[in-house]
Parts: sequence; structure tokens; C-alpha cells
Amino acid sequence: MSDDKDRASLEELETKLTAVAHKREEKHSPNRAARKPSQGMALGMRISAEMVAALLVGLIIGWALDRVLDTTPWLLVLFVVLGTGAGGLNAYRVAKGYDSAVGLGRAMGKRNQGDRDNPEP
Repeated sequence: MSDDKDRASLEELETKLTAVAHKREEKHSPNRAARKPSQGMALGMRISAEMVAALLVGLIIGWALDRVLDTTPWLLVLFVVLGTGAGGLNAYRVAKGYDSAVGLGRAMGKRNQGDRDNPEP
């Protein structure tokens, strides 16, 4: 009789451990299939917007300086190259998740982390 109780409690413990392990795996799994389908598209759109915006800013600054300083086309070429580099760097930061390491992203992350540590009643 004691063996039956021990066996039942061991089986119950095993099911609880399996459930906890499964829940932990879902939470910490790097499996991208668990993400929302729209997250990948949003990330791609953000990366492309970062690259296009940096290129356009470089183009406009280079064009304006060329017009003012009469150095056509050297500053335009220089700033297009700089804008392309800045866009690539921004895309890399977004893809790696470094974009929230500084500035507003960092402040918002700390604020949200504080909300999780001290939930409101």
C-alpha cells in the first residue's frame, strides 16, 4: 500500500516537473516559430526604413552642401557613402537588438523592467 502511494506521488511529481519544464522551454526557447508572424515583417520594414532614411539624409546633406560650397559632386558622393554606412550600421543594430541599449530604448526598457519587478496591486 505504501508502494502505491509512493508511486502515485512520484508520477504526480513527474507530471508537474514535465509541465514546468515545458513552460520554461516555451518561455526561453529561441524558436522563432513561437513568435507572432507579424514580428518578422515589422523587423524587416524597420530595417529597410532605417537604411533608406539614412541614405536620403546623406543625399540631401551632400546635395545642399554641394550647392552652397560649389563642390559638385564631391560632397554629394561623400555623404551618400556616409549615409549608406550609417544605414548599414543602424540595420545591424536593429537586427542584433543593440538599438535599445542606449537612449530612449534603454530608458523604456528599464521602466518596463521596473514595472515587472513591482507590479501594481
